[in-house]
Amino acid sequence: MTSKERLIIAMNCGQPDHVPVSPDISVMVPDKLDGRPFYDIHLDGREHFGWTSATHGEVYVRAVRHFDMDGFYMYGGLKQIKPQDRPEFEEEILDVPEGKLVKRVCHTALGELTEQELFFADEPPWRSEKPIKDLQKDFDRMKLMLGESGWEWEKEYRDMHVMGDLGVYLGMVPVFQDWYFHNRQGGFEQMIMDFLGDEEQVEKIHEYWMEWALANVRAMLAAKADVIMLGGSSASLSVSSPEFFRKFELPFVQKASVLCKEAGIPSHLHVCGRSWQLVQMVGEESELTSMEPIEEPPSGNVDLKEAKQRYGKKLCLKGNINTTNFMLMATPQQVEDKCKALIDAAAEGGGFILSTGDQCGRDTPEANLFKMVEVAKTYGRY
Repeated sequence: MTSKERLIIAMNCGQPDHVPVSPDISVMVPDKLDGRPFYDIHLDGREHFGWTSATHGEVYVRAVRHFDMDGFYMYGGLKQIKPQDRPEFEEEILDVPEGKLVKRVCHTALGELTEQELFFADEPPWRSEKPIKDLQKDFDRMKLMLGESGWEWEKEYRDMHVMGDLGVYLGMVPVFQDWYFHNRQGGFEQMIMDFLGDEEQVEKIHEYWMEWALANVRAMLAAKADVIMLGGSSASLSVSSPEFFRKFELPFVQKASVLCKEAGIPSHLHVCGRSWQLVQMVGEESELTSMEPIEEPPSGNVDLKEAKQRYGKKLCLKGNINTTNFMLMATPQQVEDKCKALIDAAAEGGGFILSTGDQCGRDTPEANLFKMVEVAKTYGRY
């Protein structure tokens, strides 16, 4: 059984040959393993297909081969087809003490949008300036850049072959709070202030985003992604609230998961941090197929055994070993014991993917990742 087959069976709550194992090593572990400065990987000068560089997608796949794990490829996407006269960001790359600074500007008929992003030698990139400063004026400018409606994307993924059968190719669409945080200057504090103090404008933005996001889901389904991934982190209850999730995210999850079900393609939600109330919400009120990383304390608040008992027949569970402390500090024997306990708690009958919480740190011992893979393939065999 290939890794792709194994994961798709599990994500449809089925029972593959053994428990799939896919620790979240999305950025830092593969880039460190590659050995180049991180900014050389992410600023490769090649066309991007998704939220990061084509080179990073290849680096991730090499890490999948290195650890002999089941891959979750979230680096691609469909290129959006835009009219030639639509304004785009132009960028300039500068050397700075921290590494590389990318300055971007988009000239629209209503004025400029600007953003800046720092790229480091040994850390993931960070947006130091985001395009939406004045909520109304800059959003009007952004609509000129993104288009008002009638969005189109290419019909085929250009990088699906990079993952191949080593795992699943994810068509990733951001949930609203992730999209909003990515574009709104001021961080989580400003986002929450907007939600509470400028409801009318935020609702207009949400309505626009919902149409765009569902159009993107439909395009990715038509192009036959293995899985549609709805991402996620800024909706975490570590920074947001169940009320905001119900208002801004649940309607999208409900509609997107129905579209996926009709197409016969799994739908997968990523929300890190505290998420137990969200597991309950989507488990009871949507057609969602799978969810990650359902983190354990202290970074999260999900008891995997309880989640399996309540939602395991409907919702594939992917998780949930702590990354911020345990995976960094544990011995391989402790990792083995933890993995066996999670398999005992959640693997029966299928619908479980052994994984970690949100992204393993750069300095996670390789021995701990190898141990996860070993336990899944031996102790996790059905």
